[in-house]
Amino acid sequence: MKEGVRYTGIASEEELKNSFGIPSAARMKQGPVAVIECVQEIPCNPCEGTCPFGAITIGDPITNLPHLNETLCTGCGTCVAMCPGQAIFLVNDLSEQEAEVTFPFEYWPLPQVGDEVDAVNRAGEVVCKGRVTKVRNPVAYKNTCVVTISIPNAFKDDVRSMKRVIKQTPMELAEQKERASQLVCRCEELTRGDIEKAIDEGATTIDGIKRRTRAGMGLCQGKSCERLVARILSEKLGRPLAEFLPATYRAPVRPISMGVIADNCEKE
Repeated sequence: MKEGVRYTGIASEEELKNSFGIPSAARMKQGPVAVIECVQEIPCNPCEGTCPFGAITIGDPITNLPHLNETLCTGCGTCVAMCPGQAIFLVNDLSEQEAEVTFPFEYWPLPQVGDEVDAVNRAGEVVCKGRVTKVRNPVAYKNTCVVTISIPNAFKDDVRSMKRVIKQTPMELAEQKERASQLVCRCEELTRGDIEKAIDEGATTIDGIKRRTRAGMGLCQGKSCERLVARILSEKLGRPLAEFLPATYRAPVRPISMGVIADNCEKE
């Protein structure tokens, strides 16, 4: 399969390598700087005219690819909002562990500072989690919001946007709360929310749920809750119910008193 903007709509590594808008790694460590991923020779030059520091040049003809002067760029972000093709970003290499990426965002609702979001690459695929650190939408940006997120440094060359924020209505939140409060394991008084939390923390089997919550370890030994737990696992993980049943059973399969065990031990 051929790669590149012409074939997939996504700039290839070769195209980015041959562009004139990618700053050096050393410049990224000095603070936010523009990363221009415009790789097509098209008649477009708003970035040149809107940069207040003259850091972007296109010249004549207008179809030239933009050139970035990284020493003049201050990372103000004006070009990010003004680029019609949304092909300009800011990258700030903060440390070996953390980096910031700034990008245009034209979806509603807007994220809030502090939100945890799914950071995506050029193809829209989720690559890591990010935390929103800035949300800018001044009049000069003409309704194009500019969002900055903090991400693990290893993904600074891949992350170029975030998934839309889906905010629930008060009614949806109330329904979710009611659903989470549904009793699943009566013996241990565990709710659906308890089971879902265990899954979010890494449990992928009934035994994994049992180790984290004691679901199925009560008086009924799972007779009431096992299938409910399996159903929640199936829904959350998107796998067939049959994969989770039956669970692993260990003796004793019915509750017995310690006296019975002690009596058998004495006879032996």
